[in-house]
Amino acid sequence: MDTVSRTYRRQAKPIDWRYVRSIELLACWANPPKGTEDENVEPKKLLIKYARQPDMASLFNHASMAHNNHFFFNCLSPNRTSIPPLLEEQLTEDFSSLETLKREFIANGSAMFGPGYVWLVKATDTSKFRLINTYIAGSPYPGAHYRRQPIDMATQNQENVKGLSGEDFARQNNVQNTVGMMGDSSGRSRIAAGGVALIPVLCVNTWEHVWLRDFGVAGKSWFLESWWDKIDWNVVAHNADIHIKRSIRM
Repeated sequence: MDTVSRTYRRQAKPIDWRYVRSIELLACWANPPKGTEDENVEPKKLLIKYARQPDMASLFNHASMAHNNHFFFNCLSPNRTSIPPLLEEQLTEDFSSLETLKREFIANGSAMFGPGYVWLVKATDTSKFRLINTYIAGSPYPGAHYRRQPIDMATQNQENVKGLSGEDFARQNNVQNTVGMMGDSSGRSRIAAGGVALIPVLCVNTWEHVWLRDFGVAGKSWFLESWWDKIDWNVVAHNADIHIKRSIRM
């Protein structure tokens, strides 16, 4: 059995069909062809590697979904867990209280128009926590969505380029995005200018197949409320690498 399927089958717990069936299907579709250099590469590395390649969109989508879905289930516990004091202290500092974090998590998930994930992430430079949303198979990793294109070529036409200097006209009529799989910028850092280096520590899956069967058509918020009580805070603390107090920021 290939590495992707083997990894997720080994780690899956018998919690029900939402995990086992979806992960097995995603892992099957995310498998690179046998005999290639990617045959034994894990989904996270695959999604970052192929995020820039349009011709590998299917592999990116399924690898990203397999990774995201596993991340979601890995942060769950069948029993209520206590949040480690140091993690609670830092989350309270960034969100004013755990109750506020809960309400923002649930509000973000309830308001999402379409499937995706809500993520609690930690900035690696400041150690501050924040919430972000990703849709469909989107990834929270900054290396998965870097683009270098200062001009939106889809908005340029003969009317709005009148009056430009020769240099500006030439720049707007030549492809600016050379950061893909080829080009002189393809080897540069995958974090966009102004982007934030971050690590995901917790997420909730808002795809309909996760909650519709048990909570009903109007039960998304009910699902999110129930999910909060099943978070494994020890896993979250491990993901966030919480082991020392933050330095005092002036």
